[in-house]
Amino acid sequence: MRSERARRLLLLSVGYGQGHHSAAAALAEQFGHDGWVSRTVDVCAEAQPVAFRCTQKFYELCVRRAPWLWGVTYSLTDTADWARMVKRPLFAGLLRYTHELLSSWEPDLIICTYPLFAYMLDALKERGVQVPPYTMLVTDAREISRPWMRSAAELVLVPDEDSRRMVMDRYALGGDMVLAPGFPVKSRFAPAQHRLAPDSENLRILYGAYRRTLGVVNDVSAMLAAFPQLRLTVLAGNRVHLLQRRFCAECAAGRLVVLRESESMHQLLRESHFYIGKAGAATMFECYASNVPLLVNFILPGQEQGNLELLLEDAAGCHVESTAHLVNTLRRMLEHDAAGWRRMCAAMQSADRSRAAARIARIICHRFCL
Repeated sequence: MRSERARRLLLLSVGYGQGHHSAAAALAEQFGHDGWVSRTVDVCAEAQPVAFRCTQKFYELCVRRAPWLWGVTYSLTDTADWARMVKRPLFAGLLRYTHELLSSWEPDLIICTYPLFAYMLDALKERGVQVPPYTMLVTDAREISRPWMRSAAELVLVPDEDSRRMVMDRYALGGDMVLAPGFPVKSRFAPAQHRLAPDSENLRILYGAYRRTLGVVNDVSAMLAAFPQLRLTVLAGNRVHLLQRRFCAECAAGRLVVLRESESMHQLLRESHFYIGKAGAATMFECYASNVPLLVNFILPGQEQGNLELLLEDAAGCHVESTAHLVNTLRRMLEHDAAGWRRMCAAMQSADRSRAAARIARIICHRFCL
């Protein structure tokens, strides 16, 4: 009988960037520890794979070559009527797939890490479909767009208290609909034990290559020249071979490692003193959990501006606007026995932005008496 089986969690996520899937994976891990059986589904990718790949390529194009275009797109999605949009014929396949998923898997709880899915659940409820309790998990801070807040989800979870106050005021929300437990990251992200402070002989940096190629080459060249003992790891994406050829001598000498991507991000962070890259929510909160200060050199207009704002308010990182600014900031962080680095690490610990997954599980289970 239904009451005798393990409780089932359905996580509805989407593969735009890393934040949505990262949050879903952390929640699947936490609820699994609590005895739930979870399933994560990217409805867009599974129900309409061709259309999804096209939109995913557009997103990647914006990130790599035209961030301004993403800013325009983000503004347009903020003003769109998503409740009406999901009822159009274009979304019929997604709704049908979601209905079949609910009927076949019978979840006891749904968590949406992307707002589209909550509106789809709203539409199914209007048609008389039995839909279990569903929660919206917002994956960015501060710059939270309207679609996150206008579905019929009974509970919306945001990364921090300032974000909660802002959306409550901006969208005139009342009661305890919006709570701020944090952004969930997997338990393997944790600070390194007995990590030595960085100095001219001991400096390890993890670099996410989101800037244009010339900017990445300039950053890498300048850091290697400024810090002769630096050990630098670059996550290069599809530019991996280009950078390996450009820096073949440094790679051969062991000073530089260029990877396409890594399934061991937790280990790379644990071995690093700094992460340099864009202000994506997943990586930022993984840095918090790993106690690794973040130097932001790329911001995707729209949601990531709020993430940077949170980071700066916590004094847990900084914004570097050029190659020269990056090198000068690193030098300043290393002065006086790495006093600047130590302050940032202490600020990350004080902010207490780890362990959000457990808080989220407790909040949701208490709210829906599960």
